[in-house]
Amino acid sequence: MPTLSRDRLPLPAVWARLFVLLVAICSFMPSAFALSYDDIINKGEISIAVYRDFPPFSYRQKGALVGIDIDIARYIAQQLHVRANIIEQTADENVDDDLRNAIWKGHYLGGAVADIMLHVPYDRELALRNDLVVLFGPYLKEEIITARNIAKLGKDATLALFRYEKIAVELDSLADLYLSGAFGGSIRANLLHFKTTEEAGQAALRGEVAGLMGPRSQVQYSLLSGLEQFDLGKVPTPGLTKSDWLIGAAVKNNYRQLGYAVEDILASMVRDGTMAKIFKQHRIEYMPPSLDYLAGAGRQ
Repeated sequence: MPTLSRDRLPLPAVWARLFVLLVAICSFMPSAFALSYDDIINKGEISIAVYRDFPPFSYRQKGALVGIDIDIARYIAQQLHVRANIIEQTADENVDDDLRNAIWKGHYLGGAVADIMLHVPYDRELALRNDLVVLFGPYLKEEIITARNIAKLGKDATLALFRYEKIAVELDSLADLYLSGAFGGSIRANLLHFKTTEEAGQAALRGEVAGLMGPRSQVQYSLLSGLEQFDLGKVPTPGLTKSDWLIGAAVKNNYRQLGYAVEDILASMVRDGTMAKIFKQHRIEYMPPSLDYLAGAGRQ
């Protein structure tokens, strides 16, 4: 009967060692599971996903995590009487990927799954494509606006003037896609592309462009140091089918009780002025959702 050498183990022993190794590795990895409402209360902690490097909503300032969504996350935890574990979520190719990474599966490179995620578009089509999550609690109305340099363009300038003047946009954003084809493509040659809306705003402040187009909150934030130089607002955008949208939160589809609890908190924040106060502290104009959307009206 053949004998085993010292460096060969019988197959069951190999599997046993692999199992022990796997358990050891997993013990050092963050939990890959979201928690139910009862689990959160018992544990005394809720994990909330926000976008990384996304001013004015969630970003690092002198190493500290700050922003509108950070304040909202901490307020939610306070109302639930638990600690807030805020998870910075790197934006993927699209929101569908972000929901998968943050809420119901986790990133393929590893990392924790959050109990809820903030700053998710409250959109029916998005909800239908992602049946493993529930979208709820719209707390902000966002819209596309244009900032126009008053000294260069005067007041109430239209987009048509950007056939002759340069305008900055974030690369591959809704504003970029729209202006690339608007007015028969006559603005395309005057588009200056930047990695972020914040960088585009810096170009506008330096006078390199006469305007900036993007989401209201981000445009305002990017121009805070010289906001008085610009005329901000919506302008006629023929052909743009969706110029505004709602922002809410998301939870895994089998944790609806948690969603209901957080939804009530968000609705209360909108109604009692807490949400507006948070935005004001960050010097950003707050646009609330319609009251019809608050506290359970038409959960996606």
